[in-house]
Amino acid sequence: MNLKSLLTLALLLTSSSLWAVNHTGSVMETMSAGGYTYAKVMQNEKEFWIAGPTEKVEIGDIISFDEQMKMANFTSKSLNRTFASLMFVGRITQGSSNARSAEPAFSHPAAPKPKNSAPVVKMSKAVGGYTVAELFSRKDELSNKIIKVHGQVVKISKQIMKKDWVHLQDGTGSAGTNDIIFLTKTSTVKVGDTVLASGKLIVDRDFGAGYKYEVIVENSSFEVDK
Repeated sequence: MNLKSLLTLALLLTSSSLWAVNHTGSVMETMSAGGYTYAKVMQNEKEFWIAGPTEKVEIGDIISFDEQMKMANFTSKSLNRTFASLMFVGRITQGSSNARSAEPAFSHPAAPKPKNSAPVVKMSKAVGGYTVAELFSRKDELSNKIIKVHGQVVKISKQIMKKDWVHLQDGTGSAGTNDIIFLTKTSTVKVGDTVLASGKLIVDRDFGAGYKYEVIVENSSFEVDK
């Protein structure tokens, strides 16, 4: 997976309740390649490498940046160099700004926010199907089986790792068990659509880079309510 894909994945797949950690440090070494800025930073007597959106920085500059995720033994093809540890960051700004809130520098234009942030009202269960909460509570029983859910599309992330990530809720479950992702090569559904979604339930799906899903649905298809 390349650097752009990793940064995009970090920002799109994490829960909206998670915020990036802000850092401030002094630039010890810097270089730019492939549309990204790499910098060796000193913070609290510790040195580490970061990579983020292109920004002019020089040795000795004090910079602030938003930590998104870390990777071990990451190879940059544009630099032909492997970093023992590399921190992927959001925007890089000059100076210390401890009070600044984290704002992602990379966003996906085709991943709109939900039109309505109100909780999804409990919906009717599909005939022969399951609720979102049941996909979590009965995951071992349903693992690798074709399931279907009647729910509302609350978020779509387009073409991440060549797939659309469609988030569905049906008003069941609680935090952590009220939202299920359906993966598909491409989709025409929109945020706010009520759909009958089906696909193969996968348990403990690991995409690498620290992104693991207790439950996710793959090879999905959707039928929009008339």
